[in-house]
Amino acid sequence: MTARRRGVRGFDGSALRATRELRHMTAEELGRSVGIQASLISAYEEGRRIPEWRTLAALATALTTHVDQLRPGHATTMEDLRCAAGQGQDAAGLTAGLGRSGYAMLENGHTRTLKPDVAEKLARAWGVEVNEVCQAHAAAVQAAGAPAPVLEGAVLAGLAAHFGITPVALLGIARGLQDQTERRSS
Repeated sequence: MTARRRGVRGFDGSALRATRELRHMTAEELGRSVGIQASLISAYEEGRRIPEWRTLAALATALTTHVDQLRPGHATTMEDLRCAAGQGQDAAGLTAGLGRSGYAMLENGHTRTLKPDVAEKLARAWGVEVNEVCQAHAAAVQAAGAPAPVLEGAVLAGLAAHFGITPVALLGIARGLQDQTERRSS
């Protein structure tokens, strides 16, 4: 049997087993404490199944640990926080006072600035601390990397010549438009 595609990205079943064993719990005891069968705990630990966010949060609570302990090497993202709260991008956009696409840009790190009032609204809706939202956004920005160059090389020279302006002037216009777009979506 192969692992399901749905579930928490980065979940590590061996980390679940190690944490459970460190707490001297059996699969049956852990299952009882979160309201699932021991066979499902075994399936998670063996990588045959991947828990959904609510289940992972319940497992972490029962094991007195943080969900990130059960997904080593994976920083918590805004998507993780949103999904853990059971919210879709449309609802998160409404919560934040943004449209769905504006929120998606924020979640994916393409909007590089997270306004404090937006972070507070999302934290309240998701039941987390504001700093968790800010850290998740910072991770998204880092993962997104530097913005792709708008124009360069022969394309820049050709467009500048077409519009009868210098390449430096065209880059200035493009950067100004990019800044306006980022301000509007954040």
